[in-house]
Amino acid sequence: MPTYNFQCSCGVRFEAVAPIKDHQKPRKCPDCGELAPRHVPDNVSGVFNQPVTGPVPQNTGLSQLDAHIDRVIGQSAKQGWDVHGKRKQVKEEVLQAVPGKRPEDLSLNPDGSYRVMAPEERGVHERANTINSLAMTTLKGKKKRA
Repeated sequence: MPTYNFQCSCGVRFEAVAPIKDHQKPRKCPDCGELAPRHVPDNVSGVFNQPVTGPVPQNTGLSQLDAHIDRVIGQSAKQGWDVHGKRKQVKEEVLQAVPGKRPEDLSLNPDGSYRVMAPEERGVHERANTINSLAMTTLKGKKKRA
């Protein structure tokens, strides 16, 4: 069954599973309980006409379908690597502005920019990572015994 997005008047956006025949029916907001209408994005963008320049997946035997799939996969990979490269460049610029800092010292701001964490923040971050690591190790141990 498909998942649809809904936007409540209280500001909460949530997902709900619904049969296709009921996709337009409002759903109960998990926060305030009021009925929320379905949220449809204002715009969707994508480019599917880029030539493939790398290895391609296994052929299906249908050349038009294979070419389309290859373009979509290639474009998706290219877009992902472009975003990764830009993010890496921004991080390097922030680190160059503050000598002696490492990538682990960066924090992602709500607006998508990066900043160097204060020493107190870094300590809290390291303790949180240690606690998480111990919890995950404990959970893995319990799963093996079960």
